[in-house]
Amino acid sequence: MRPSEERYTRTAVVLHWLVALLVVVQVAWGWWMQEIPKSPPGVRADAFNLHKSLGLTLFALMALRLAWRAGHRPPPLPALPVWQARAAQWTHGLLYAVLIAVPVFGYLGSVFSGYPVRLFGVALPAWGGKDAALKEGFSLAHLYANWLLAGLVAVHVGAALKHALVDRDGLLGRMGIGRGPPR
Repeated sequence: MRPSEERYTRTAVVLHWLVALLVVVQVAWGWWMQEIPKSPPGVRADAFNLHKSLGLTLFALMALRLAWRAGHRPPPLPALPVWQARAAQWTHGLLYAVLIAVPVFGYLGSVFSGYPVRLFGVALPAWGGKDAALKEGFSLAHLYANWLLAGLVAVHVGAALKHALVDRDGLLGRMGIGRGPPR
């Protein structure tokens, strides 16, 4: 197999690391902004609007990742026990699903909050009215999905570290870290 077939495409690698960086920023920002006092309202609103804008950006990046992935097969996994290969497939599938669901739940919670959803300062068309029950439901779904995301990221990073430090099988080379699998 040629080295280029052992790695993800450059586009896939860049999208992966952009999403990873944005997830870390979003989680940190999301927890921090909860501590901003509601008065004066401008500071808190600005923080929430930036979080929403970054969330919509994350959604767009994930849509692009899905489209790219549909046309570009990932490189094959190295020889792994069947349970590890299945765990990797399930974890990746769940990561993709949750990375789509989190911004969707956040967006829908915002739509039903009664406040405009702004994308980097530009108000998006309002299509839903204020509905406290729907807002609360989507906000809870956003929160729980974030906890699920945190768990999946921990599993993903833990598995990557295991492959890098214990197995030393070059698996991280597929994502642009290191040389790739040994020949």
